[in-house]
Amino acid sequence: MASSRFSRPSARHLLVAAVLLIALLTTGASAAKCTAKTSTAPTTTSPDLEVTIDDTTDVTTETPEATTAVTVDASEATTDAPEAEAEASTDVTTDAPEIEVSTDAPEATTATPTTATEETSAPTATESSTAASSSTETSTSTSSSVSSEAATFGDVTSADGECVVGNPNTYISTAYVDWVWENRMKTDVVAYKNWIFDQLVANNGSLTYCVRWDSNSTLAKTTASKFQDVLNRQFKAWNHWLVGYDCWPFEEVDVTIVGYAVREASMLDWSDDSLGTIYEGVLDTDGIPQCPDECYKHLGALASGVDTSSCAGEGFDMSMWLTEGLGGGYGYDWGQQVDWDNFLAQIDDEQLQILAHEIGHGFGLPDFYETTDKPADDFPACIMEAGASMTITDGDGWMLRRALENIKDRYSF
Repeated sequence: MASSRFSRPSARHLLVAAVLLIALLTTGASAAKCTAKTSTAPTTTSPDLEVTIDDTTDVTTETPEATTAVTVDASEATTDAPEAEAEASTDVTTDAPEIEVSTDAPEATTATPTTATEETSAPTATESSTAASSSTETSTSTSSSVSSEAATFGDVTSADGECVVGNPNTYISTAYVDWVWENRMKTDVVAYKNWIFDQLVANNGSLTYCVRWDSNSTLAKTTASKFQDVLNRQFKAWNHWLVGYDCWPFEEVDVTIVGYAVREASMLDWSDDSLGTIYEGVLDTDGIPQCPDECYKHLGALASGVDTSSCAGEGFDMSMWLTEGLGGGYGYDWGQQVDWDNFLAQIDDEQLQILAHEIGHGFGLPDFYETTDKPADDFPACIMEAGASMTITDGDGWMLRRALENIKDRYSF
């Protein structure tokens, strides 16, 4: 019968089927494990990365789980590597600004530049420059004459045959010059009688100087021999604005250095009087070297001078006081005190900013520190405004002329 042909399978058939099934299952499990190990090895770049595959998972789900785990771990390994590189890069970048060379560079640059004022820091000269010396005994005590060409007279306001006076027509306005005279200069300039104007008139266009060496360094003769020319250049620049104006009689100003004041003679690398009389151990109340009072021609602020016959050397009108570490300057009728390092750095310049500025005070010109010191915000640059100009400008020149105009009646020219 047909039904009997499809009856229960024999034991032999069942055994063959079971063997085939076991063989198939064993092959699938081995393939899953091999694939997982192969994909893990090349993507694991971090030594701390661990890839874990659960061999106890059912064969049917083991393959996708292993693949997922490897993919996630490989991504973490790839992420870790850039993080390590980023940290290394960050360290380098962060450390760079801390390099001392970069930090110090701006400080060295700051030292070079200088402004002409009491509060301004001056460039620092090296000790070797300060102490540089020469044994050459060259006499330079003769007076140096520096002639000054006349500056423009602007818009002349004087009548024919009268002393020429005028008003500025470039650079600075007449209104600004007049404002400075009325509000900043008039009271002091008119009242005081020992300005550089007065001393030049009393000395017929000449001035004598004492150098006060306010330093612990040794002053070289080769350096000191330049001082007289330095002073003459500054007075030439100022006198440029006076020549021919309002009958000013001096076409040139003669400046002579007649003495040096030091704590000890050994602080000079020369010992003769070829640059002027050397005064050793004469100190002021603050212990600073000075030339003797009996040599000071304007003791008591007398422009006409006092008796200096008891002076061991030659009488002097003003002092050039060179102070180490001053950082700026001061000036009046007695002379100029300036920072030594700044002075040395500019010693060969035509105009020395701080020294020229302080000489301006000796003529009666004021400082311009605050906005209230000026007639307006657009007041032009002048050497008398700290840091505004490295040289004497037309503005300075016209203020100087206004001073002369208003005290000229003291003189007979």
